Amino acid sequence: MDWNTPHLGSWPAKLVLGISAKIRSKNAYTQKSIDKQNARDAERRRKRAHPNQIKRGSDDHGDINELGEREYSAFDGDTLVDKVDHTDMMHRLAHHDSFDSLADQAGYDIRKLRDPYFDSKEMAKMAGKLDESAERRVAILPDEIWMRICSHLDAVDAASLTLATKTINEKLGNAALKVMNLPENRNLRIKFVQRAYDNRWPDDLFCFPCASYHRRTNPGQESLHSQFVSRPIYDCPNVRNTVLPRTRIAHGRELPYYFMQLALRESDYGARFGISHDDLQRHWKCKDSTWKHRTRFMVHDGHLLMRVVSTTFAPPDLAPTAERHLLYDREEFTPFFSVCAHWRDGVLTKICKCALSHIPRRPDPYLAQIKRAPKISRSAAHPNFIVTGCDTCRPARRCPECPSEYLVEVQMCEDKSDPVFQFKHSIVVTRWADLGDGRNPYTSPEWLAINGLKSSAGEGAPEFESFSRVGRRAVSGVFESRISGSIPGQRMASLNPKNEKLGEEGDGWY
Repeated sequence: MDWNTPHLGSWPAKLVLGISAKIRSKNAYTQKSIDKQNARDAERRRKRAHPNQIKRGSDDHGDINELGEREYSAFDGDTLVDKVDHTDMMHRLAHHDSFDSLADQAGYDIRKLRDPYFDSKEMAKMAGKLDESAERRVAILPDEIWMRICSHLDAVDAASLTLATKTINEKLGNAALKVMNLPENRNLRIKFVQRAYDNRWPDDLFCFPCASYHRRTNPGQESLHSQFVSRPIYDCPNVRNTVLPRTRIAHGRELPYYFMQLALRESDYGARFGISHDDLQRHWKCKDSTWKHRTRFMVHDGHLLMRVVSTTFAPPDLAPTAERHLLYDREEFTPFFSVCAHWRDGVLTKICKCALSHIPRRPDPYLAQIKRAPKISRSAAHPNFIVTGCDTCRPARRCPECPSEYLVEVQMCEDKSDPVFQFKHSIVVTRWADLGDGRNPYTSPEWLAINGLKSSAGEGAPEFESFSRVGRRAVSGVFESRISGSIPGQRMASLNPKNEKLGEEGDGWY
């Protein structure tokens, strides 16, 4: 027996047992008491689960008939408390995506459409009926006032007002429509058609070379491929006679304009009208070089923003020819990384070459230095592998002629293919660009500026001034603050400080 076990015959144990017998009765441990306590707990749980249920007494015989049976009424509020009426829910399920969507578009009374006896064939008659009081108010105003109102609108708004109702059409006439039909107003007609049908036809997409809508072959399942020409998203009859609007992402990769339309339509109207901008991001390795690229997109204020991060391993002390082979394609002499149409005019390639010159050499041991000469260098034996750059290559650069921004950095990256030196220096070129609002590739100022195209308005169209349109926040700041919660710490400078537009005639880029 353990010496810590209390002895029941001792006086302390007898004292404790006696006091406990006086405080607690033995009746609490009988089966009857246990059953009564279990019944109380069950009643408490039932009240907690159904707090609004009314408890009825066992001696209530008010609803017992002469046969001794209790009668319940389905419409009696006392017998069925808080009865849920599922009729409205069934009508909602029956009219989902049919009457409700029509009511949202046409502005009908949704309570009438949810009527179970509603005849769907009457919808055409309801759509043809107009509010007579509204028509009378329109007809009261003189024709001169409506003409004055129309004179303050642009051509697209004036045409939309002309076709609003029959009464307004009679007052304004067809002058606005005749202006829209002029050959030089082709882009205005495109804008007018898009405003009328872009948010109504989710399975169709506007083709700008044809100036008409085409049926999407695989709605919602479109995917961006490198060979997008062989995988069109709609069947265009003029595919061999027209040029598809597109922009360069990197070497061998381009972004068709209709993917911009799909991403922005999804953001504006819903998932049925396009695809998410997250579905456009890609990560691939260039087949013609050692460069790797990552793309990401974001919709901000109705514009599609793009970020392209290009990286490749770079050894130190490269010769000028080796630098050209690392940066340029030997066939077209264009950079492997993402650039705009004005990259030859500025100092972009000079910045990349300057960043390559800052890559430190590998550590040179003291013993190897002594064998070469009777002197040693601590900086050569212990170089600083963190490259910060200089005043030339450290700042971020913004192209003054288009909404593109660049940042060139030298970072330490892991090379899994090299078992000896797993971490090496890499040159990282990041480009942020505002691709525009996706309304028209022939009139969008951002799209035209990035691709170096001229506006369809002619020579009198104003040039894109990047620094005047950027405002208080750069494209990189807007993008990174949304994606990563921080903005690049480098200051912003001009990509073309001297504002020289030499193009291919200049030799500094090479």
